[in-house]
Amino acid sequence: MKNHQSCHHCQGLGYIEIRDCAGEIQREETCSFCGGLGYIKEEEDKDKHCSS
Repeated sequence: MKNHQSCHHCQGLGYIEIRDCAGEIQREETCSFCGGLGYIKEEEDKDKHCSS
């Protein structure tokens, strides 16, 4: 079973809203932290795939 943690940067949406000074949404961009997935893989999953 894979362990996933909701992305703290986009709150699990997979994108972030870019707003102007008045708070109006100008555009949406793919979250650079999770790559648009909405979740981040736990470090344990990454370690299992690495072997030295």
